[in-house]
Amino acid sequence: MRLRFLWVGKTKNSFIRGLAADYLERIRHMVPCEVIETRDLSRKRSLKAAALLDGEAEEFVRHLPPSGIIVALDENGTQLSSVGFSQWLVSELNSGHRSISFVIGGAEGMSPKITERAHLVLSIGKMTWTHEMCRALLLEQVYRALSILRGIPYHKA
Repeated sequence: MRLRFLWVGKTKNSFIRGLAADYLERIRHMVPCEVIETRDLSRKRSLKAAALLDGEAEEFVRHLPPSGIIVALDENGTQLSSVGFSQWLVSELNSGHRSISFVIGGAEGMSPKITERAHLVLSIGKMTWTHEMCRALLLEQVYRALSILRGIPYHKA
């Protein structure tokens, strides 16, 4: 199983970038993974929200594998507990899929072109987070889920 994390642009905030890098390194000790930072179209063009979402979706589609599980992060998605997320991850690991791609949209959110393709639309919670903070939060939850699966005493029930 390979994990792929796709998001728009580079993480500008050095504190968030450091936190994300820490969790990514921890995850890499357990499973192969990669981060793909797509072009940030909001910086180069003055696109309206719908056109920006479409452009970001096209960028994501270029980097998504032809098969595998897609998880789109969206505020209107399913909310799972850490244990519930870990159980979902176990079922996907055991299903024989070769990859899971986690996709985080830009500041305007996630395009329906991606959420409609997703096997799971996941919400980090009811509060609003910056798309950069979502990166670190997602990586922490993936690390927590893998720790639960492997019996590593990181998660306190």
